[in-house]
Amino acid sequence: MSEIIGRLFSDYLSEQSIAANSEYSVLAKRALDKERELRGMLSKEQTLCFEELFELTSENHFLEVKDAFGSACRLGANASKELST
Repeated sequence: MSEIIGRLFSDYLSEQSIAANSEYSVLAKRALDKERELRGMLSKEQTLCFEELFELTSENHFLEVKDAFGSACRLGANASKELST
């Protein structure tokens, strides 16, 4: 089942068009502006630490989204099975 969920998740990611959403665009621009502002305040050593933190946070977020997607798929499969019996 995890292989199927993995393929579904990959398909799901490839079909996302969130960047076309105006709310996303506004938030992404604000985040980028804040990141630039913060980077302007940091030393080289602090910038490296920030980049490592940002990367780790991004990886954590990806795993959280992947886990939520998998849980939703399992719930949907179980609900479908219960409804069809």
